[in-house]
Amino acid sequence: MLAAVQAKDVTLCNSEVLLYEISRIPDDARRAASLSMLSLADELLVVTQAAETLALSFEEQGLGAVDALHLACASLAKVDYFCTCDDRLFRKANSMSGLGCQIISLLNLVVEVSL
Repeated sequence: MLAAVQAKDVTLCNSEVLLYEISRIPDDARRAASLSMLSLADELLVVTQAAETLALSFEEQGLGAVDALHLACASLAKVDYFCTCDDRLFRKANSMSGLGCQIISLLNLVVEVSL
């Protein structure tokens, strides 16, 4: 996946929500590694009023606030894939309505992008 991002075969999106979450990582090395990975991103998704409104509807469908903001930003940006390794988020998001993107696991994304 990293090679595909570096080769610009895949566009990696960063977001204000991700930057917030990364800022909360207590381990300096892990935080730096995460920021280094996101330095490869071509787009920064911002939290807009529309994203906050959509996130509230996702919260009403059972997501936590931060997960709802992640998904709202991705949905409004109409990204092709919202990739998560969080099994709970994956299950909940796949059962939700109003999404503007496909929810996918990292392993399935690797397969999808390799085709």
